[in-house]
Amino acid sequence: MKKMPFTPEGVQAKQKEVNALSIEERLKISEYVANNPVEFISENFELSDEQQSYLKELETVDLRITGFSLASGFLGQIPIEMQDTTPPSAFASRGKKKKELSTSVSTSTNPQTGSTTVTGTVIVKWTW
Repeated sequence: MKKMPFTPEGVQAKQKEVNALSIEERLKISEYVANNPVEFISENFELSDEQQSYLKELETVDLRITGFSLASGFLGQIPIEMQDTTPPSAFASRGKKKKELSTSVSTSTNPQTGSTTVTGTVIVKWTW
């Protein structure tokens, strides 16, 4: 898989790439992103040194919740939005970024066919 820009459009393109894979391949990617969200983001998106540093400094609980949320988005093929709205500048080095994570996932199974439908969204936003 190729690296995408870390923009809303780049995230959509990456999700489109993952959505085109088989369920088995999506399951492997989902397991990987759940356990290694920093590595997954770093390997799949073009990040600045500042963004790389920030991701590596996130607390374990924050990392795990982010990883599990992204994994559910990729596995369930629900829309994922990831965005860093912090302008790269000397100004930015004065404080810590605020990370917002919003996840809404619902599943329903048809008892007659056994098929499951997944709906919802995953939104991760870094900002000042």
